Amino acid sequence: MAETSSIDLKLTNVCLPGQADRWQVAIDQGKIVEIAASILTPAITTLDAQGKLLLPGLVDAHIHLDKAFLLDRVQWHTGTFSEALQQTAAAKRSFTLEDIQARARRVIEQAIGFGTTAMRSHVEVDPMIQLTGLKALLPLRDEYAWGLTLQLAVFAQEGITNLPGTEALLRQAMALGGDVIGSAPYVDPEPEQNIRIVFDLAQDFDCDVDFHLDFLDDDAPLLLPVVIAETQKRGWQGRVCLGHMTKLAGLPPAELSAIAHATATAGISILALPSTDLYMMSRRDTHNTRRGVAPVHTLATYGVNTGVATNNVQNLFTPFGDGDLLKLCTLLAQVLHLNTAMSHEQCLAMATTQAAQAIGIPNHGLAPGNTADLVLINATSVTEAIGAAPVDRTVIKQGRIVAQSQRQQTLFPTR
Repeated sequence: MAETSSIDLKLTNVCLPGQADRWQVAIDQGKIVEIAASILTPAITTLDAQGKLLLPGLVDAHIHLDKAFLLDRVQWHTGTFSEALQQTAAAKRSFTLEDIQARARRVIEQAIGFGTTAMRSHVEVDPMIQLTGLKALLPLRDEYAWGLTLQLAVFAQEGITNLPGTEALLRQAMALGGDVIGSAPYVDPEPEQNIRIVFDLAQDFDCDVDFHLDFLDDDAPLLLPVVIAETQKRGWQGRVCLGHMTKLAGLPPAELSAIAHATATAGISILALPSTDLYMMSRRDTHNTRRGVAPVHTLATYGVNTGVATNNVQNLFTPFGDGDLLKLCTLLAQVLHLNTAMSHEQCLAMATTQAAQAIGIPNHGLAPGNTADLVLINATSVTEAIGAAPVDRTVIKQGRIVAQSQRQQTLFPTR
C-alpha cells in the first residue's frame, strides 16, 4: 500500500470571509493547495484555528519607513503641510544609515506582528539625503524577507526640476536596486515635466510608477489627467499607483464619474491614506470642515482598483498610528460610511487583495494556487475584524508561521 504524502501545514476550524460553517486549508511549499470542509491529507503541522477568521495577508501599499518616528526631533506649531515639509527636510540632514534602519526595523517588526505580509515603502532621494535612505533600506528588504515582501519606491519628495542633480540621483538609486520610481509633482514648480521625467525613468528601468498626487487642497488643477495621458502614451496600464488623491473628494458627481472612468480605463490604482489626509486636509475651513479622503468606495464602482494604506507613522505628516492596517480599515469605514457587511469586505479587500494588485503582487488571496501569505484574526466575520481590530493574530508568510500576538488582561476586582 502506497504511503500517503503529507503537506506542510493544515489549518482546521477556520472561518472564511462571507462564508458559513468551518473550513480547512491545506498549505504546501508556500502555497494554498486546497480549501474544503474536510481535508484528509496528513500534515507535518496542524493548527486548530478554533473558529478564528482567516484573511489574506495585509498589504501596506504606501508607507515611508525612512520618515517614521520623528516626533522627538522636530518642532511644530501649525500642523500644516508646508511646516511638515520644512521641518522634515531639516531633520533629514541628520539622518544616518543606522538611524533610518533602527526606525524602519521598528515599523517592519510591528507590521509583521499585525499581519502585514507585503509593503511598499517610499524612500526619499534628493541632493540633501542623496542615497542614504536607499542604502539603509536595501539590506532590510532581504533581512525581513522571511516575514514580509518589501518593495522600495525611489521617491523625489522635494521636486525634480527645481533641484539640479535630482534626476541623476534617481537614476543612481534605481541602478542600485530600487523597485519602483515616483515623486510628488505638486511640490515641483513644473509638475507636468516632473511627471514626464518619472515616466522616462520608469521606461528606462522597466519599473512601475507610484506618484503622490492631487493632495493639496488648493486651487491648482488636477494632475490626474496628465498621469492618465502619460500612462496610455507609454503603455503603462496596470503599472501606475497613485496615493492621496484627496482632491477627488471635492469633485461634483459628474466630474468624478468622468475622471473615474478614465482612470479605470488606464488601469491606474488609487490609494486612500486616511490617517494623513484627515489630519492634513481642509485646514482653511472655518466650519463644517471637509474630510478630504479620496472616495475610493465610489471610484471602485467605476472599476478603479482602490486601496487603503498607512503612509506615515508618528511624524509631522501624521503624528499618530502604529502601522496596523486593520485599524486603518476601521477609520476608512467610519469616514466613508461603509455600513454593510459587503462594504466591510470591500474595505478589507482594499488592505489585502486590491492593495496587492495596486503594487503588482500576484496570486494574493484565499484561493488554491495562491501564495500562502495569511493572517488569522480573533474574529468570526470581517465586520467584527474591522470593528475591533483584535490584537490576537497568527501570521503566515509563504506557508510558515512567522508571528503570533495575544492580548493579555488581568482584572483585580475588589470584594
